[in-house]
Amino acid sequence: MSFKLGKLRPKRSRMALPLSNYVKATALAFPPVRAWERPITWGMLANDSIGDCTIAGTLHLIMGWQAVANAGTPVEFTDQDAIGLYSAITGYNPNDPSTDQGAVETSVLDYWKTNGMLGHKIAGYTALDISNTDMVKAAIYLFGGVYIGFDVPAYIMNVPPGGSWSQQPGADTSIEGGHCVYLTGYGSQGFTLVSWGATYTANWDFWTAYVDEAYALVSTDWLKQSGQAPSGLDLTGLLADLQQV
Repeated sequence: MSFKLGKLRPKRSRMALPLSNYVKATALAFPPVRAWERPITWGMLANDSIGDCTIAGTLHLIMGWQAVANAGTPVEFTDQDAIGLYSAITGYNPNDPSTDQGAVETSVLDYWKTNGMLGHKIAGYTALDISNTDMVKAAIYLFGGVYIGFDVPAYIMNVPPGGSWSQQPGADTSIEGGHCVYLTGYGSQGFTLVSWGATYTANWDFWTAYVDEAYALVSTDWLKQSGQAPSGLDLTGLLADLQQV
């Protein structure tokens, strides 16, 4: 099976508000374990042929939200859906392979906030402090998942679908490039994620070693449908500020 990368180096965006500005750390409540994933077919979304992982990550996130909200029935997207968005955001031309240059995560999220994606809109998104794994867990719980980017160690390119990316002794840790995935859940030992059409696991040591950016996307539909009480989160202030960026 072919796996493609395509996340470019992180870039700041004025639209990425720090989540920490809206959270009272002492009051933030989240369970020790949460898994939002449902047994659905995620689909490769063209990430076996082009470097559109940043697009696949957003569409997988929408699928995850919808599966939770609709009793396990997600929306479905096609490779052509993903390719169309990749072209709109980056200028990719399917007839010119040289235009397959990947994308910056914040550029993709800025596009989503401004234009929507295939009929699905967000109020905006927040940047997470990647050194604070409690904040990451809280974001997964409150917002139905987290959109992350990381440097890819060579050894994970050989991990079969459904496997673990946790580092093993003697593994080849040379960096192959950047990748974007959707985090679906967490526990004390690590987290679950969707990539290349499948679910994988990784431990928090992997997070510390390789993750370089993470974002919580604010979907008001998700907050209404999930029933998650945003304890410790100033949601009113966050939504008001997101309207100004």
